[in-house]
Amino acid sequence: MYRQTHIPRLQASLWVSIGQTPGESLIVPDGCMDLIRIGPTIIIAGADSTARGFAGTPEPVIGLRFGPGVLPQLLATSAAELADRVTPLEAVVAPGIVAAAQARAAGIDEPGSPRRRAGEAAAEPMSAHARELLAIATVLTDRTVFDRRPMDMAGLLGAGMASPARTVAEVAADFAYSPRQLRRLSAEWFGYGPKHLTKVLRWQAARAFLTAGHTRTAAAARAGYADAAHLWRDERSLLGR
Repeated sequence: MYRQTHIPRLQASLWVSIGQTPGESLIVPDGCMDLIRIGPTIIIAGADSTARGFAGTPEPVIGLRFGPGVLPQLLATSAAELADRVTPLEAVVAPGIVAAAQARAAGIDEPGSPRRRAGEAAAEPMSAHARELLAIATVLTDRTVFDRRPMDMAGLLGAGMASPARTVAEVAADFAYSPRQLRRLSAEWFGYGPKHLTKVLRWQAARAFLTAGHTRTAAAARAGYADAAHLWRDERSLLGR
């Protein structure tokens, strides 16, 4: 079972996966980064450029998924340093951050607590691990002055999925950057370049259309692909096949 709850204040979604089938699962690129609690460990799952395998576990897995450009700011770390890998949270943040979050987690269900202020509908009890993740994200968010450029850039690269796709030079011009500056900043913000982020976001849009019942031809057209063959090529590339 998988369920997900969006938490606007944290610019993230809290998710839980329960009762996974033992064996390897496939995690596909979505441009996002996660904080994940697996057993006693909290890890950072960097942005994936291609699909990767994950050993499923029957134990509950809880995470916070952050949209493109958000988590690197919370961690004050380049996304490129975290891309295509998992990293223990303790290797990136100061011990005091986790300690402060753990102290805060005990009262997270109280009025005015991080959970309430995050706007989550508290219809069901939260696990201690979920409270801890929310507390960590809240502590990080409260100390961060957000730069809106990464989120605006991701929105522009993913908006509308217009076909033909805009060039890197055209997108860079909207932000008064050179193409070289845009590529450097994109790696820092998202973990890879603007063309690859567009590729990932377009494919995710096509997947959503397919899930909604559209044919591959219709999904390709609505997501901005030249044709279904273009979608097929990108899919094979992102899945590493």
